Amino acid sequence: MDIIIYTVLLAFTLFMALKLFQLQTGIGIYYMDIFLYVNNAMKMAHLGPGDALYLPPFFPAILSILFRLGFTGERTVFAAAAAFYVLGISGMYLLLRLRFSEMESLAGAISLASFSLILAWAATGALDVPAMVLSIWAVYLALLARRHDSRFYYLAFPVSMAAFLTRYTSGLMLLPLAVIILTDPSLRSKLPDIGKGIVLGVLLYIPFGYLFYSYTRTPLPFTKQLSSTVTGSATSLNPGYSTDTLYYLRHLPEYISAIPSPSYYLGVINPSYSGPTVTGFIILAIIAAGLIALIWRNRDLISIHNSERKILFILISAVLIVAFGRLSFALSEVLILIWALSILWMRGETDNIDLNLAMAVWFLAYLYMHSFHPVKVDRYIITVLPPLAYSISLSVNQLSASIRSMRASTILSAAIAILMVSSALHYTAGMPHEDGTVKAEKEAAAWLMDHDPSYRDRVIASDRGPAFTWYMNHYVFTRIIHHQMREMSLRYFYELKPYYYIFSTGKTEIPSGYRVIYSRDGVSIAERIS
Repeated sequence: MDIIIYTVLLAFTLFMALKLFQLQTGIGIYYMDIFLYVNNAMKMAHLGPGDALYLPPFFPAILSILFRLGFTGERTVFAAAAAFYVLGISGMYLLLRLRFSEMESLAGAISLASFSLILAWAATGALDVPAMVLSIWAVYLALLARRHDSRFYYLAFPVSMAAFLTRYTSGLMLLPLAVIILTDPSLRSKLPDIGKGIVLGVLLYIPFGYLFYSYTRTPLPFTKQLSSTVTGSATSLNPGYSTDTLYYLRHLPEYISAIPSPSYYLGVINPSYSGPTVTGFIILAIIAAGLIALIWRNRDLISIHNSERKILFILISAVLIVAFGRLSFALSEVLILIWALSILWMRGETDNIDLNLAMAVWFLAYLYMHSFHPVKVDRYIITVLPPLAYSISLSVNQLSASIRSMRASTILSAAIAILMVSSALHYTAGMPHEDGTVKAEKEAAAWLMDHDPSYRDRVIASDRGPAFTWYMNHYVFTRIIHHQMREMSLRYFYELKPYYYIFSTGKTEIPSGYRVIYSRDGVSIAERIS
């Protein structure tokens, strides 16, 4: 039965991966960060320019290997990202099978594969889904090490390091890993293997640390980013700036199942703009019912005689609720870990407490961090979706146990799977097959290269520098003339004195001393007047 269910899941996931790859190939690369990553991959492969090597290097390093083998271009980026998507759904099913039946695990894994936010980003080349995938496998391997063979820590910690090097915020995965380790009654005997796993993780970092040092003169370039995340520093110039601490909770239905949108930016990669479908609310209702059933079945916690343990748990829970989105996330993470350990202290070692607490900590750690930080972008919350998928399987399990029927589990699991598959097919069917901005930028780059065959000898700037660096395989400086910081922006621009300036028509001011020589579909090219 397990083989059949897994084959069905794999077939669906491969089908969706191929469909997303085809759609993304038609659209192309849009998001600016992705251009930075692919340019870095070209730099690592010694095939092109790239200047943001302080960014997470693991996925670009994989791309660089493929580029060196001759598989260059956007299709390679999308195919590699889609492969991570398949790997992640497979890992999620295996993780769920540590606790749930085949059908319950199918419901959770196929839900993760079908979440609108996952589908929107799975094949784009962005780092969020690959980092999530590596995090899934890190937790799965750590659980295998705790439950079966501690030598799995030799893999768990290097995979955790790979997740961190894919997206720096994945460092928070140390919290669920800590819960898995600290809830192990045989911890002392496993310490040598844990130590060896940590050493292997550090060894994986060393070549990347050397890469960082070679280009940035520091082996730890992420410390500045970490500092700004901890303090929550950001300005209103950031397009994702928002002080709404409930932003991610408010848009959770859209992340599960969003209305299809013809707009790639305002609807596909940002589902919060498109609105939720009924499916999103149904899934949330099932999760809520399942959690209520779980709490009810564990109501004996109230009768625990040691009131000190109850007081500690209630006090920390109250602080976490009141401080949501207000307290520095670093302090919140510590409280979340203490909260999880207080449950262990109350409950003691019981079946699956390691998995339940690890998933709860995983969800809360990222939710608190991103809700506290003033930059709110839909893709950032991709990191909480595996625990959300786990809660679907958990809810099916608890609701079925409450009515004491295995048939109910099978029926409910199948219903959720069908519902989420329908949502996924409906959502992808409504995705656009191309994006006007991407098409216009490619045409502008092609025009300029044809207009001036000596363009490689010119200094070129753009308000979307990394995009044109990729299209032209020639370094294009980024110069954005902000209306709020006009004087400083222009001074910075004229210090460079670019020969050509490529900019978004109507959105960016044309600097004096330049004349427009190309303008089409929202993209203009200005040439410096001699």
